[in-house]
Amino acid sequence: MAATTDEAGVVPDPVNRVTLRDPIRESEERANQARIKRLTEAFNVFDQESNNTIPSTELGTVVRSLGLVPTEGELQDILSEMSDDSNPESIHLERFLNVMNVILKDRRYQGEPESKILRAFQVLDAENNGFITEEEFRNYLCKEGEPFNDEEFQDFMTIALDDESDRICTYKDFIQNLVVEDND
Repeated sequence: MAATTDEAGVVPDPVNRVTLRDPIRESEERANQARIKRLTEAFNVFDQESNNTIPSTELGTVVRSLGLVPTEGELQDILSEMSDDSNPESIHLERFLNVMNVILKDRRYQGEPESKILRAFQVLDAENNGFITEEEFRNYLCKEGEPFNDEEFQDFMTIALDDESDRICTYKDFIQNLVVEDND
């Protein structure tokens, strides 16, 4: 017979009449609290009116600020889970926390590891220069797969340019700007 825990993660021991802690449940609860805190902090950056809502147009930015990389289609699925029929223009904190907590817990939409990104750049660098030109970036990002619009491309290029030389940085340096460390 399996022991059950109460809300505090405590397992009663009916034989010895002592209370045992459930370390697994306590660890899960700490992880949940840390996720909620992280999500709330990210949400609050975009809650300009301090009314526990953000514009639905900011969802992609908030989600990506958490290190997640959903496609636009996946982002629309997330938005539909969070949308309130009475006000589709905004997302309430409670709905955001409910949906995003599950997404983070399930580790959905995680970015790729640095080694995999480096291999991809090496494949794209046909001349083995150690960098990709702006024109090459534009072709790959604006014409292939899920294409970037001009604004997205310009935002991307602000990361790709070396601050000192105003040239495309080597992709080994550039990758450092793409990889998001996992905080969980």
